[in-house]
Amino acid sequence: MTQAYPDDDVRVGHPERERAIGLINDAFSQGYLDITEFEERSGTIYEARTRGDLRGVVADLPNAQLLFPDTPAVADAVVAAVPPVAHVPETITADWESQRRKGAWTVPARTILTGEMGTFELDYRLATFAAPVVELQLQVSASTVRLRVGPEHEVRYDAVAKSGWSSIKDKAGSPARPGGHVIMVTGALSGMSSLTIKRS
Repeated sequence: MTQAYPDDDVRVGHPERERAIGLINDAFSQGYLDITEFEERSGTIYEARTRGDLRGVVADLPNAQLLFPDTPAVADAVVAAVPPVAHVPETITADWESQRRKGAWTVPARTILTGEMGTFELDYRLATFAAPVVELQLQVSASTVRLRVGPEHEVRYDAVAKSGWSSIKDKAGSPARPGGHVIMVTGALSGMSSLTIKRS
């Protein structure tokens, strides 16, 4: 059972979720989690709303105390600890223009697409991923977003908010095999924006 803390009801945002993803990435790379557990926990992290939600995801991991080092009960224990590597998001902006990523590019743990009347084309087939699960956050209006994925990539977009006649077209279907990289699409499509996903 997860220990209760006075700040369990405090809401969390991207910085806290990124820290939690960093912790489970570390646990996965060190063999504490298998790929199925990693995927389940990463999905819970992206849906978390409070500190208590996030604590439950990492409670049984050796590095759990690094999640909220400012909590009085654990602050002294982590003073000398090395914090997880910060995943600095990459922001790609397209206002009345096109932005493309293809070939052997590096996919950061978190990418933010932002702009109006723009076109974004991200081809993940030959890319190198910074983490088993990466986030693609959409903040676009009247824009087109096209994703091209490989046979083992999985794209999850349940958390995307749509407004103003925006649409999502998933032409990729399920991956050929489980265990590939996961692209978590979050954020919002507005003003007749579209997200199209294709598989090679």
